Amino acid sequence: VVAFAKKDIFAIKREIERDTSHKCCVIYGSLPPEIRTEQARLFNDQDSDYDILVASDAIGMGLNLAIRRIILNSIYKNNGETIVKLDHSSCKQIA
Repeated sequence: VVAFAKKDIFAIKREIERDTSHKCCVIYGSLPPEIRTEQARLFNDQDSDYDILVASDAIGMGLNLAIRRIILNSIYKNNGETIVKLDHSSCKQIA
């Protein structure tokens, strides 16, 4: 699941873990690199209990992730100045 605000990432993680039997890893841009790598390892490890990744679009930053499906939490993103609607090509680039 891709979200564009850290507070949304953790809210989605809490909701998934509260309402389902799934455990979530989280990855976002300001996460320390060693923690980001560990979260990616847990997500990719088929023997771990972590089978959902909740992340920002930082998942495209050099991580090799075994992702089968991308769900965007929103099609609106803060571009640093204002909230913008993602166009089709931006959605595909994130995915």
